[in-house]
Amino acid sequence: MAESGMQVQMDDEKALRRLIGQRIRYLAKNYVVTDILFEEDLLILSADNDMDVQEDSYGRPNRMVPHQENLCFRDTDKQPTHIWDHLIFLDGPLSNEP
Repeated sequence: MAESGMQVQMDDEKALRRLIGQRIRYLAKNYVVTDILFEEDLLILSADNDMDVQEDSYGRPNRMVPHQENLCFRDTDKQPTHIWDHLIFLDGPLSNEP
């Protein structure tokens, strides 16, 4: 996590929420952080260019939506996972302002 240029405490939800809307590169693809699920420790990324077909409630192809990645950002001990080593923040580091 330190190599990403960001010092976010895993127990600081306010700091993690500031990630929402940030543009990042993960495994050579560009994404936007669209949500953080604290109960499941998931960081939700939506792709800039890749699209997936979303099915309706009957399983029929319905519409195109941005491809999503759901990444576990901390382990069961509340420590950062390896994903932080693969994230590049395209908008620069977050400010420390509240």
